[in-house]
Order: sequence, then C-alpha cells, then structure tokens
Amino acid sequence: MNKLRPILCSITAVIALFGDGEIGNSTLPIGNVVIAGESQGKLKLSPKGLSLIGDYEGCRLDTYRCPAGYKTNGIGNIHNITADIIDNEQVARDWVLNIQQAESCLNNILGRNNITQGQYDALTSFIFNTGCTRFLKNKDLTATKISTYVRAGKFSHACLQLSHWVYGGGKKLKGLVKRRKSEYLRCIE
Repeated sequence: MNKLRPILCSITAVIALFGDGEIGNSTLPIGNVVIAGESQGKLKLSPKGLSLIGDYEGCRLDTYRCPAGYKTNGIGNIHNITADIIDNEQVARDWVLNIQQAESCLNNILGRNNITQGQYDALTSFIFNTGCTRFLKNKDLTATKISTYVRAGKFSHACLQLSHWVYGGGKKLKGLVKRRKSEYLRCIE
C-alpha cells in the first residue's frame, strides 16, 4: 500500500465515464450504465444518490486503509483489490458493482413496499457504507432496527435511524455524522 501521498481521483471524472457522461443531477434512476463501451448493467440509484455516495467516499487510485481498517481503493471499494494502483475505468466498474450489491441488498427486503427515490438513494448510500450484512444484522445476529423498518415499509422510521450509525472502528467519526445527516435529508425529500 502507498505510504506516501495518496493518489486521488475525481468523482466527476469517474461519473463522466458512465455512458455518455451526461448524468447530471437528476432525481430519476440512472438506468443502464456503459463504461468504455461495455455494459455494466442498471442502477436504480439517481445521480443525486451517486453524488451522495461519491462525495462522502472520496476517490483514490491507490490502496489504503479506511477508518474502519479495511484495505480500500477507488470509491469505497473493499472487494477484489489486486493492484496497488488502478485507473479511473476500474474505479468506475468497481463503483457500479458495489452500488449494485447495495441495491440488491435493499431490493431483497423491500418486498412490495413503495419507496421514494430519495429514500432509495439514502438507504443505498447507507448500505454501500455499512455493507449488507451490517445493515441487516446486529452483532448478536438480531435484525437491526433500520432493516426492520425498511422490511415493514416504515421508511420515515428507517430515515430516523440513520443518525445512530456514526461509528467506525469503535469511534464516533465526524465524517459519518455529516454523511448520515446528508442521507437523512435525502431520505425525507
């Protein structure tokens, strides 16, 4: 891992790699994502949700340890890290895959409940950050309150739970306090 200066990348430059680069700041789902001519599948997340995740995760081309201690690169990617330095296209591919995994986790417990785009964006951002397992289960393997509320379609209650999730590596983190506030505001839009 790089012990020197971090090799940063631009969220905007990575987003520009999605399809025609005309994502904008819409509140509608992104839909099909194409990177370097290859289909990456669909995202239900909106550009506002994409920005929410990207703005708080940041972007690095080099491998580093996040505050929770995980080996990380790109935009909050902790999966299949095989190189010390990656390029923007790899960042974009990993980001889409990680968002799709967070969306899948949320979709699996939504059932037939109607969810607003703001709630979807906020909860996807939250799951992207915590991981699906932690979103669903407490350390004692009981269901989390937030997942219980989502499963029951009580999204306003789920939105209120976001402010409780501000710890990383056992410490209250200012960045998570800010992120959860932004997620909450998107959740109640």
